[in-house]
Amino acid sequence: MIKLARKNAEESGYKNVEFRLGEIEHLPVADAVVDVIISNCVINLALEKQQVFNEAYRVLKPGGRISISDVVAIAEIPKSIKNDLTNLAGCIAGAEYVENIENMLKNSSFINIRMIPKDNSKDIIKNWVPGKNAEDFVASYIIEAQKEEIN
Repeated sequence: MIKLARKNAEESGYKNVEFRLGEIEHLPVADAVVDVIISNCVINLALEKQQVFNEAYRVLKPGGRISISDVVAIAEIPKSIKNDLTNLAGCIAGAEYVENIENMLKNSSFINIRMIPKDNSKDIIKNWVPGKNAEDFVASYIIEAQKEEIN
């Protein structure tokens, strides 16, 4: 994926992007050098979600922000869904409660936290996990937060 992303950026003439291979809990980036972190359905796969947010905060410049699309739990996920490896790989079983995500962001010192359910969330989840009613337990959210600026 890294090789493909680099190739696509080069072919498109993008000079202000960089792609690095790393672990989301241990980003291969220096402190306070990143303007924006975007992520699409990755954090729910991480075992140490608080560490993910700590790392994001560490690498962001003052005033930097995160904009994440991810699956979060809105109710207790049944064991039949949570213990299914297909659902884990499919971004469902590892979902964390909305309130816990917000608290993790606060614990990492983020400000201006916004947790916004996507309008088409139920349809997204139904398509990923048909016939299991997973949309009653998880939802697709946009998660935004900012690192405080230094004045």
